[in-house]
Amino acid sequence: MRPGRPFTRARQASITSIGGDVLTLVIGVATAFSVHMVGSLYISEIIFLPLLPILILVHPRRIFRPGLRIVLALLTLWLFGQVMTDLYRSTEMADWLREYANIVFFAINLLSLAVLLGKSERRKAIFIGGLAFGSLLAVRYQPSIWLEGDPWKFGYSFGTNIAVALLSAYFYKRRQYLVVGALLGGVMVINLVENYRSPVLTLLVTIALILPVIPEQVGRFRLLPRAGSVSRVVVLAGIAASAGLAASFLVHFATSEGYISADAQAKNQSESQSSIGLLLAGRPEILVSARAVWDSPILGHGSAGRDYKYIEMLNDLEAKTGTPIDLEDLEEEKGGLIPTHSHLMNAWVKAGILGGVFWLYILWLAFGALIQVAIRRPPLAPIYTFMLVTLLWDIPFSPFGGGRRALVALMIMVSLDLLDPVMAHRKELRQQHKTKWRRQIPLRGRPDFLPHPDVGHSPRGIPPNSMTG
Repeated sequence: MRPGRPFTRARQASITSIGGDVLTLVIGVATAFSVHMVGSLYISEIIFLPLLPILILVHPRRIFRPGLRIVLALLTLWLFGQVMTDLYRSTEMADWLREYANIVFFAINLLSLAVLLGKSERRKAIFIGGLAFGSLLAVRYQPSIWLEGDPWKFGYSFGTNIAVALLSAYFYKRRQYLVVGALLGGVMVINLVENYRSPVLTLLVTIALILPVIPEQVGRFRLLPRAGSVSRVVVLAGIAASAGLAASFLVHFATSEGYISADAQAKNQSESQSSIGLLLAGRPEILVSARAVWDSPILGHGSAGRDYKYIEMLNDLEAKTGTPIDLEDLEEEKGGLIPTHSHLMNAWVKAGILGGVFWLYILWLAFGALIQVAIRRPPLAPIYTFMLVTLLWDIPFSPFGGGRRALVALMIMVSLDLLDPVMAHRKELRQQHKTKWRRQIPLRGRPDFLPHPDVGHSPRGIPPNSMTG
């Protein structure tokens, strides 16, 4: 054996790892910048196109892990449902091409991140850090068209919230919980004052789930059920629900006390007094898209489902919230497209039930991952909890596409990694149960006096056959 060979291999592995980290950072930053082709194509996706075959050749096993196979199968069914719906609806090429690209590039993001990140917590943190930094850079170099109307919500909030949650993970790992609470609470107050309500909810739930708000026990008296039990999950759900109610209270308090702008006060008061409630008043598209799903649940309405009756329905709901909108302006703005404003409802309205099944599965996956974070509290718990709760909000209440493709792909991989130990444990239990069941089945045609192969497993070594007479 040549003495220099192990050192060379280690050095090569180190260089490869550093190169992968740098590539991860670059792609994270590039996720915030886009070019316009058929739709918005992001720089990170342009990098992934030639890179994906190389990544798969280097690490082919990473895309064949069991959990990811299920996600990819459902994603393929979503695309199949979209194709069938568009054939049935005779959708024009320009419309279906944009929607197919959205699904295909989502799959490319998912596969590429599965290989690039692997199960490395360091790589995930690097990618998230690059995502936050790139988002803040994009405010300066590629601002949103809505930036002027609300610079915090449509500009600085995403990168700032992500960066603060990631920074708090550094102190969380060192059990400096007061610093973590101060960081997350501080950025929550900024969102509250800027009347960006969904991050207020998300950050409050994050604080409630990851910080030791309720001690495990006081003396010999246990306050929280043991980790991993069903009772513990129920208690955590109650804590999250309480945080949600606290977020609603804070919004009402900030509105009534005048801590937000006059326009924001008028908006909140109008929506809170609406007959459909504050949540639905802020997302009236959900009711419209639910009606569209009810009207065509199996095949959907196509990549460019257009029907002005749903625009009229949205206008009626907006009128209930006191929002003055002209129907003709709304019809011109929407172009007849069925309003959705939701990952789940957008896919179901356009592709039918197969699109809905995909997002319902991702919703279940994210919920299970959030439970694991709350129970196990890994070092990256602050950023994982924040992003998982955001995903649980976005699936029913926010539109999908653009930069969210990479973000959702990242959270799917995080969810799979968090749930891997649970799935492995369940598989082991099933195998043990199956083996035990097989051992209890007597061999047909074997005389009772012959030695049984499982002697020693039954009481006192008596074969199961002879115990029945």
